Amino acid sequence: MQDDSIILPPGSHTNILLRLSRDSLVELAFGWLGNVPLCQPHRRGDEEVDPEVVVQHILGVREVYSNYQRKLTKKRTIVERMVYVDWFLGFNMRQVADIEFQNIFDRPLSHKWTASKVQIISTTLRDDTESIPIFHAPVFMKSLQRSLKSLIGSHIHITQHALLPVVLLRIQLHESGAKFAASITKLPTARHTFFCALPTSAHYIFHTALLNPYQKILRECIETALSIPGYQVQLQSTSLAARSLATLVQLRTKSRNATALGGWSIYANDEVDVSPLASAEAVVADKLAEVDENNKDDEARERKRLKMLDARFGVRQTNVNDDEENHTDDQGCIDSETALDHVEFRLEQEYEDQEFGDSFAPKVRIVFEGSHVFEGIRLLARKGLVDENKLPAWLTGELGVSSGVIANGQLVQR
Repeated sequence: MQDDSIILPPGSHTNILLRLSRDSLVELAFGWLGNVPLCQPHRRGDEEVDPEVVVQHILGVREVYSNYQRKLTKKRTIVERMVYVDWFLGFNMRQVADIEFQNIFDRPLSHKWTASKVQIISTTLRDDTESIPIFHAPVFMKSLQRSLKSLIGSHIHITQHALLPVVLLRIQLHESGAKFAASITKLPTARHTFFCALPTSAHYIFHTALLNPYQKILRECIETALSIPGYQVQLQSTSLAARSLATLVQLRTKSRNATALGGWSIYANDEVDVSPLASAEAVVADKLAEVDENNKDDEARERKRLKMLDARFGVRQTNVNDDEENHTDDQGCIDSETALDHVEFRLEQEYEDQEFGDSFAPKVRIVFEGSHVFEGIRLLARKGLVDENKLPAWLTGELGVSSGVIANGQLVQR
């Protein structure tokens, strides 16, 4: 059952509203005031009023929020107006979805995301396991609603991400059958709320954790919604999880950045390719001058070492005329929104006991945690505390994974 007009208890999302920016709050209010009659402000009294009176009331409320925006009113004042005056009966399911989507836009690190590969396990159309399933957002949402309807109650809302090339889905699950009417009006919990992001050109979907009894139901229904006759789809878990959705978009979509990680990123950033209209003599002269400059003294060689090290971590230099005075450890730092906050690897390496001739395999687990794991390793290498020549690719982010098994120094299982 999909009913956007179902109202949740008053004040159910006050805490989330207080986390949003002032501009986002006003933008939400304007969007709801323009969505009549579904999200129009509430009026006290049950008597019917003339449509012109309703229109004047909405225009008056809109002017209030316009003044809030012009006068830079405090967020708490705006939230209190929304919760206790204009929508005092409570927000409906459509408004709740809008609030939680805006929270993702404003606070990109508010959820933990993981990537699942869209694997084609059987097809009669053509033998091509790398084909990207045909995806149309409204059709997919309706198909997913049909799949869930026979198993469990749900509410689904879909929107285009404000900054990233993905379509976002908010899926709210509820008790089915006779308990549906009672459960739909309760406060939504994280245990029953899921978010999915479907990129426009990738073999992956990104989603929040599915770690409860609803996991299997939702996963199977998503697989059914993505499949068509003769084109069956299965979701396969991967070894990549991150706090930022932008990280998954960068590492798992069909973009230049996603397919050119580490030292190859200079090609994605157009830092190597030369325009076909450029003068050949000028290009050669510039390259020779750069080589000569880098070999002048130890200082130049150190700058070259740091540039090569940064390239392995996918950092683009922001200052071409680099010198000792303005060269800092955080120069060219990767955007924090594309960071990995948790990286975990298991070492599987057998060692021979030279004295007794036996072999043993110690159990070693390496875990890095922090706001930006690979950036921390990069800074250690820049300071000479880590030998960059011995630094494996799975510790620089070049492989685009956050977990796996290491054998003989190489990533063997993702």
